Amino acid sequence: MAYLKKEMQRNESKKNIKERISLAPETSGCYLWKDEKGEILYVGKANHIRNRLKSYLKPDTIKTEFLMKNAEDVEWISTTNANEALILEANLVKLHKPKFNVRLKDDKRYPYLCVSTSENFPRIYITREAKNDGNRYFGPFTDISATRNTLALIHKIFPVRKKIQKLPLNRKERPCINFHIKRCLAPCQGNISPEEYGAVIDEIILFLEGKRELLESLLTKRMNFFSESMQYESAALYRDMLFHIRKSSEKQNVMGPAREDEDIVALAKQGVHAQIAVFEIREGRLTGRKSFPVEGAENSEDPEIFASFIRDYYTEIESVPAKLIFPCRVSDAKNLETFLSDQQERKIKIISGLRSQTKSLQKLAGKNAELLLKERILATRMKEKSEALEQIQEFFKLNAVPEIIECYDISHFQGKEPVASGVQFADGNPKPSAYRHYNIRHVKGINDPAMIEEVIARRLQRLLNEEKALPDLIVIDGGYTQLSAACRAAKSLDLPELPMVGLAKKHEEIYFPGSSVPIQFDPDSRGMLLIRHIRDEAHRFGITHNRKRIAKHQIRHLIESVPDIGPKRRKSLIKHFSNSKIEEASLEELSSVEGIGFALGKKIYEFYRSRQKEA
Repeated sequence: MAYLKKEMQRNESKKNIKERISLAPETSGCYLWKDEKGEILYVGKANHIRNRLKSYLKPDTIKTEFLMKNAEDVEWISTTNANEALILEANLVKLHKPKFNVRLKDDKRYPYLCVSTSENFPRIYITREAKNDGNRYFGPFTDISATRNTLALIHKIFPVRKKIQKLPLNRKERPCINFHIKRCLAPCQGNISPEEYGAVIDEIILFLEGKRELLESLLTKRMNFFSESMQYESAALYRDMLFHIRKSSEKQNVMGPAREDEDIVALAKQGVHAQIAVFEIREGRLTGRKSFPVEGAENSEDPEIFASFIRDYYTEIESVPAKLIFPCRVSDAKNLETFLSDQQERKIKIISGLRSQTKSLQKLAGKNAELLLKERILATRMKEKSEALEQIQEFFKLNAVPEIIECYDISHFQGKEPVASGVQFADGNPKPSAYRHYNIRHVKGINDPAMIEEVIARRLQRLLNEEKALPDLIVIDGGYTQLSAACRAAKSLDLPELPMVGLAKKHEEIYFPGSSVPIQFDPDSRGMLLIRHIRDEAHRFGITHNRKRIAKHQIRHLIESVPDIGPKRRKSLIKHFSNSKIEEASLEELSSVEGIGFALGKKIYEFYRSRQKEA
């Protein structure tokens, strides 16, 4: 009944959505899909809103199908043209961060280089936010270290001020040391006019735009002019600037085929993770590499991811190169081209597919995207493990972050072939070389607490005998009774303070020594997810061993039922058929077992076939 009721509600919801779509305007704009709580699931743009929304009624991708299963309502905002729709979409995605939208991750955190052109004597500095305040912003850069290095290089090449001051000053100051080491032109002392200082700023802007050849040509002309005018100090200044620029350019030896500015964009995906790499080609030379993590890329096709990247990145930066090269087609490429061309007031081309001229660089960009993605996934996992271990320390009131965690579980099938498993995790990662199986020696029948007590006693005694470090935390798969048994084993070896907890499966509750009242932590917290993972690994490891023992026992029973087979041949058969069914083996396979031969193999083969007929 509950299922039918839910199905009727879903059908009613779909009917309402159809009615809503029939009212949608036939204009350009943005649409917002919402769930039953009114939260925005997806923001899209369209040249014709009604037609675009109708296409959602017949989903053609997994992502669209999943979106429509969650969507309960749709709204729209009309715009006067496609460009306005693109800007509105970008703003709405940044504001609401819908889970079905592909978007750049943590874009506000990226650093920019700001040239404060709104001042009479501009500075250049690093900022985390690009504003519409009359200054020039370059970026975003994805590596803060590289950004600082670029800023240091600019300060080394170009003698611009670094000190925060409001110039011109009412009263001239004595210049700082940067003036004396020829790293500043001392506008604070009035040594240079705003026009002359502005010429140096123009050169910095050319440098940041990657126009090295144009910059070198300009500096050479100025050096020659000052030299011919016998202004040797100014000529020397430009000579030194040229020297440093050429020296920095020598480090760059990757060349592109074109003399035009272009960006080569590549994508790498792995599960829910995605990474975009951008090679910046300026005047035929690779001048920079940027990379951007992407969110919401799961179940999204590459053309959509690239379109979202253009929306989030290229529509926000100040200077876009003439060509944007992608490995495959880009969704809505024509509209994006038009928007970027209008914004930049020059022709911008979006080029799709591998090109013979840039094929090697495109492959190199793709390789970089893959490597950067692997680095980010590894860093993310390390960070998550670190946070999980810190939470475990907090949850269980440990003296330090646990480096070594062990977990023990008992496995048996209706009391048969009982075994215990022990797994060890080091720094939150499994350490298979330290995994152990234990055959129960002293406990008869089904008695899990007694088995746990035996195994913990044996494990701790061995560590003490071998003078090895004890684990920082022992997790027992079970409740208060099993934990109490483990604590008795530790106490018997004079280790009553050894940290132990019990993890009960039913409600994922934690038991502490001496208390029969469990505590329930957030089951989805990183700490509890790691503890559950360790417990599940112990359970898997124990079950696997238990099944092998049962299978071996069954094989032994089957083989022992065959007459006229001695212990040596029986052992050979058990070894050979440890992972397969002997009763289904062919005559050739039986005959090939060491010590069996054709005659005995035929006898065994006929014995099992006769048993199958009787069954």
